[in-house]
Amino acid sequence: MERGLKKLLLTVAFITALTFTCRISIFTQNPLGIFAFSEPLFMLSALLLGPFCGMLVGGIGFALSTLLLGYTHYIIASFIVYAATGFVIGRLNHTEHHNKLIGIISTLILVVLSTLAGTTIYVGQVYVGFTKTLFMGEEIMKVGGLYAYLLYVPFWFWIIVATLTAITSIQIALRRSSTYLWTSATLLAGCITITIVYFLYEAVLISTLFNIKIDATTNIIVNLGHSVISANIAALIYWFIKWFSR
Repeated sequence: MERGLKKLLLTVAFITALTFTCRISIFTQNPLGIFAFSEPLFMLSALLLGPFCGMLVGGIGFALSTLLLGYTHYIIASFIVYAATGFVIGRLNHTEHHNKLIGIISTLILVVLSTLAGTTIYVGQVYVGFTKTLFMGEEIMKVGGLYAYLLYVPFWFWIIVATLTAITSIQIALRRSSTYLWTSATLLAGCITITIVYFLYEAVLISTLFNIKIDATTNIIVNLGHSVISANIAALIYWFIKWFSR
């Protein structure tokens, strides 16, 4: 009973935190570059709490976030995409069968893909900002509802991040059990889920439901790039939590 209550309270806490952090993002001059800090937080919740709590955090949290931000035509997509992803990540991460080789390969794939996304999209002049006005959607830029701070992210920043992530992964592979690197496999599966389900929604449903045309093919790059960076952040935080909680 105590464990169930603790999970419920943590689920509510993650939903609340996710709803708040959805207002904080990184924007780039590249139209493909929008990074929301809520996604790694969501992935971490699915890793820690399991499939059903991860499903609730993702589905409810992102549906509420999308509503508050004013993207009403994405509420259905947010609920379906992140509920499904939360279940996939939580379920795979809590399975008893771990394959160390798949974990190592998945870790390398995440590192390579996030480095490519970082060095091609999230590089140069970027803006770290948060919305001060809710329910505005894309109109927020016209009414000055966004606080943003200019930063410069050099190319070598992502190379250093990739190197440190790879070194950390190797250390974990050598000193800890295969369950640690298996986390990368679960997160990679989550990234694939996000990319595929969003593509199907944008390619098939959004035009039918809202009469809106979206370049679903181009958005594959956005969704995959965003999710693999989020996955690396979530994996590192999760590894350290598990490492120091033993």
